[in-house]
Amino acid sequence: MNHTDVLQSVLDYIEDNLSHEIDQITIAQKAGYSPAHFSRVFKQAVGIPLMSYVTWRKLQYALHDLSRGKRVVDVAMDYGFETHGGFTKAFVHWFGFPPSVCKLRLTVKPPTKPNIHMLTNKFLGGNAMHPHIMELTPFSVVGYPSRRRANEMKNDTNAPTFWDTIELDYGTILTNLYSAFTKSKHFEISMFYDIDEKSGDFTYILGRGIDNPDDLANIEPDMTQVDIPGGLYAIFPTPPAADSFVQVAQDTWNEIFLHWLPQSEFEYDDTRRDFSYHDERDHGWYFGGKLQIDICIPIRQREEEVRKSQLRAGW
Repeated sequence: MNHTDVLQSVLDYIEDNLSHEIDQITIAQKAGYSPAHFSRVFKQAVGIPLMSYVTWRKLQYALHDLSRGKRVVDVAMDYGFETHGGFTKAFVHWFGFPPSVCKLRLTVKPPTKPNIHMLTNKFLGGNAMHPHIMELTPFSVVGYPSRRRANEMKNDTNAPTFWDTIELDYGTILTNLYSAFTKSKHFEISMFYDIDEKSGDFTYILGRGIDNPDDLANIEPDMTQVDIPGGLYAIFPTPPAADSFVQVAQDTWNEIFLHWLPQSEFEYDDTRRDFSYHDERDHGWYFGGKLQIDICIPIRQREEEVRKSQLRAGW
């Protein structure tokens, strides 16, 4: 076999044994190399160390299982992680967000069989998405939240498609909110929060964005105020859509979590909330009547990137 065939045979072996213990010595023997030499060959060809690749492939399957509603602890055991904490740490390291994000945000297809050319492009290539990275000032969201049960959502449903599965009189709600709060600029926030990791239950709110403190005096007893503390966010405008932003929003969520975050210098900051931002673009006032929203992800620099920045600065 030539060099590429050897590497592909190793990839196939790893793929067939992800639920079993895989060690570097056995893989090298199957490739016909010493462990040290094959490790150098693999990293040069693929772009990451051999055993890091094994962990990454396990997590690819774990990601799919989690998006279908499986419990974190069960998935961790399925792929040989000894503890819930160890699994979560590895998951965040590779993807940049915690396992708890998966169910409500993502629709993940089963992993496809890898080939050496695809992997080289992934790990040695670039990141195609270019969000706006900015510090948001604190603001509030006021609206009428509702507690939802996880069984209201199909396993292949995520946050954007959820909007099409519930009966909600958006027009009346937003008219009431805009009549009550006239001093803040025009924007709405759609958000999931207070997610129960065990049951999957969550709170959903479509609310009026409040950026003028004077408006807060007009909150009525049946309204709820949710404060957004601001901080560093990655802002992803969805592609303009002709009829509905639901599908393009779903595609954008997937691109963020499956491609952009894993390759970026940032990770998801789970101490704050992600949300969808709706302004005049959502009403078709621009782009020839097409619709667009922003998906806003709270981020922080990965620890290793902070260390690199400090070294560059001479700390």
